[in-house]
Amino acid sequence: MSSPRFEEIHIENTNSCGYKCAMCPRESLTRKIGFMSLEDFSLALERIGPFQGIFHLHGFGEPLLDRGLVEKVQELKKKSPLSEGMIFSTLGVRVADDYFQKLLEAGLAAMVISLYGFTQEDYKKIHGYNGFEQVKRNLQLLSDAKKSFSTFQAILKIPARTLSSSLPLAQPPERISFCQWAEELGFNLREWSYVHNYSNGRHYNTPSKDKKCPVITGRRKNILNITWNLDVIPCCYDFNATIPFGNLRTQSLEEIFSSPEYMAFVIAHQTGELSAYPVCQNCEMSDYS
Repeated sequence: MSSPRFEEIHIENTNSCGYKCAMCPRESLTRKIGFMSLEDFSLALERIGPFQGIFHLHGFGEPLLDRGLVEKVQELKKKSPLSEGMIFSTLGVRVADDYFQKLLEAGLAAMVISLYGFTQEDYKKIHGYNGFEQVKRNLQLLSDAKKSFSTFQAILKIPARTLSSSLPLAQPPERISFCQWAEELGFNLREWSYVHNYSNGRHYNTPSKDKKCPVITGRRKNILNITWNLDVIPCCYDFNATIPFGNLRTQSLEEIFSSPEYMAFVIAHQTGELSAYPVCQNCEMSDYS
């Protein structure tokens, strides 16, 4: 059996993060915290082969904590020059003034910044970290850097006014002035319209009983998820990597997607018998928007 044809690659450069966001189940993270080495990253690229799609350099962590991120972006552009590398970030990490310039020079194509809270108080309440001023500084640095890169996409994702009342979320008057300031810096604003269960990590939404897992039948089937230690897992919502199909250090993609572990996962979701997969039982079974 050959491996699926992937349209997106998600490689977790690290699962380390200094935040404790209300919507993120980091308190339930039990797997080892680590950073993908450049050697392992290169090996993963070799296993994947030539790739021309979207390449995510992040996972269940803050990618900017990886001090080898610039080198990884360079390696990606060297081995898959037609791919588009991107990251999701909180921007809540102190970096050198020229860091974003180097990151964009390395070839990063896009960055999506996740931001909840428009004042110091609200930001700390939702993110569990007093990083509001640091984020504002980094937004300014990133804005300055991207002026020399016309194709670079900078997206600031903010909470919709209708977002779940389960979150300690305020919509203060400062929202308007902050958004105006961010747009003047050249950021495209988009809204988070919902929050996820993160498998069994949160319980915001009613699990679906009728839908089939999109890892089997939907868009997520075309997304390859690799953890920092080279495990291949079904999707990003398996944040503890409890369902490894195989490991790229010792197996090819063809071997992994012909493995008993992968075939058992497929059969379980085709039949709806998920007793062996607790993390799937609370899933909304939704595709990415």
